[in-house]
Amino acid sequence: MAECIDSLSNTMASLSASNGNTDVGKHSKEHELDNNVRAKLLQIENLYESIFSWEVKKLTGTNQNLMLNLIDKIQDKCKMIVDKENVFNSKRFYLQLIICYELYLNKSYEESLLEIENVVKYLETCIFDESNEQYSDAYNHIARATNAYIAITLNQESDKIVKNIKLMNNLNRAEKAAICAVKAKVFMEYAPKGNEIALKFSEQARNLHSTEPEWIIIWLKAKGRVRRYNDSLNKMPEKDEMDAAEILFTSKTNCQHLIYASKIFTEVAFHNKLNKKFNESNKYYKLSSDILEKIIELTNDNIEVLESCLQIYVNIPKQFHSKTVIDQIIQKLTHVQNGQVDFILGKYYLKYEKDYEKAKIFLSRGMAAGNFGSALQLLKVDCLLQPVNEFPIVKTLNMIYNVFPSPQRRLIVLSQILIYYYYKNNPKELMHYLKLYLEQDIDDTLKKNYLITAYPMFKINELFKTKQFLNALSLRVNNLIRLHDWTKEEKEIVKGTLDNFNIMLKVQLYENQHVEDKNKYDKKNLFYNRSKNWQKQQVYLSSKNIDKTKKNSVYNKEPPAHKSTEIRNSSRSLQLGISENDLNSIDPKKFEKQYSSSENLHVVSIKNESTFKPIDGKGNDRFRHKKKLTMSKK
Repeated sequence: MAECIDSLSNTMASLSASNGNTDVGKHSKEHELDNNVRAKLLQIENLYESIFSWEVKKLTGTNQNLMLNLIDKIQDKCKMIVDKENVFNSKRFYLQLIICYELYLNKSYEESLLEIENVVKYLETCIFDESNEQYSDAYNHIARATNAYIAITLNQESDKIVKNIKLMNNLNRAEKAAICAVKAKVFMEYAPKGNEIALKFSEQARNLHSTEPEWIIIWLKAKGRVRRYNDSLNKMPEKDEMDAAEILFTSKTNCQHLIYASKIFTEVAFHNKLNKKFNESNKYYKLSSDILEKIIELTNDNIEVLESCLQIYVNIPKQFHSKTVIDQIIQKLTHVQNGQVDFILGKYYLKYEKDYEKAKIFLSRGMAAGNFGSALQLLKVDCLLQPVNEFPIVKTLNMIYNVFPSPQRRLIVLSQILIYYYYKNNPKELMHYLKLYLEQDIDDTLKKNYLITAYPMFKINELFKTKQFLNALSLRVNNLIRLHDWTKEEKEIVKGTLDNFNIMLKVQLYENQHVEDKNKYDKKNLFYNRSKNWQKQQVYLSSKNIDKTKKNSVYNKEPPAHKSTEIRNSSRSLQLGISENDLNSIDPKKFEKQYSSSENLHVVSIKNESTFKPIDGKGNDRFRHKKKLTMSKK
């Protein structure tokens, strides 16, 4: 490639070399390739920019056991894309590349070949719009080189495939920039390490072709992800991001460019609001809203554009909404059959219209289409529509767990169950679900991060301080082994769970992070204090039959029998349940069917399952953590 990206390529090569054998060597052993085939594969890797030349897995360290889950995730994203008829879509292109790559690594070579052949055929028959036409040779280069690599693996002819590929030395700067941009998009699907690599490639794309707005958008996405991950959502977009948004804003006529400028300005407004700079906050909210009105004037009923606009409106205070524009968007989106569209519509009705029945209709449709966000929002709506003590929170979360097999999504579900049993003060269930949480086949950094940022989707009888749940959980579980009566078998399971939990605690989320000693956490700092007599005001969700001395204890040595069950042994570690009957009653198909229409929307109630108050649905979820919840009196 061009000299300006040689240094980056060399860095990536040296990094991958330090991680062990090359992909070719690995695939050779699995598929028993002869020396001639191995030589051809190496030639493709070295002379062309196929996805196999980028060594994605080695550079990102992604767990190989998550391949099928990633394929499902990418396929879900493909389903959400609303294409213009026969017009090239760069997002669909790079997502299908990833599917080919993952299928290949999963030894599904024939499926991988079929997928990439469809991509090549797509490039031959689609129409490139004005913005993408100049990059068509770059896209064809990547697709055909990838096609040749897979064909060689299956001992098929590859000469004809690469015959018409434009060689690397013949690519111009704009085409090389497009290849860097595709690399950036691919690596962003392998977070969190992939985001940092994507940022470097997007910077190279901008250096090679500085006037291309699409590369600015990719760079903004990567920069934002790295910033939010490293600074835990607390850092405002930096000056270079603001400058990039201003460049997009000057386009005036391109809806996609204006949408991303609006997103950046909305994020700036949000952080100014957190910092109590209300004049600045209102200024950027107003600017973002004005941009959205301009977009609606420009768009020709483009569903993807309308959905993006409504999504931004959901994050903007209602005082900055244009009712005419909102009504226009909703009217056009209501009859669209798309899970993401249904999710945004449901979220809007829940947050701003307080029309919970309509919200439930759209969120039910979204969940039936496989949208995870819809499932979580639907849980909130059900909390609002049913009596406080009748909504089965844990059972519903169990069902969501079974419907969505992705480990990352299951961490979200399990973190809610852990919060529930933490305040329910049920040691056995708490340790069971913690064990299940730690067994998820995903990196420990993500497990730790989800517990740090976990926030209850339901009201609790105690003031919950953000980003302190992991600290509180650590104090609780590390004392359970001595403060609760366990059987010998249970004690062994608990000890193993605690060992794994403490290993996770030592994981560093950021390069400059110092591992904190769990013993130095002060319980007084875990929750908001409303008075000097805070400890006397605490309300624990234990049985009313427990005597007063036990009510004021964090740990009940003998929880009521009807409130706890034995910890499941390791052979049942992949099952969820409150009791044996509840466990056996969970039917994912029935659950999916239950939410597939606007009829029969209520979940079957389990009385006394929850002593939590339903969430009120007020305000933006992004602002919720800034609002202190009111503690009920004893």
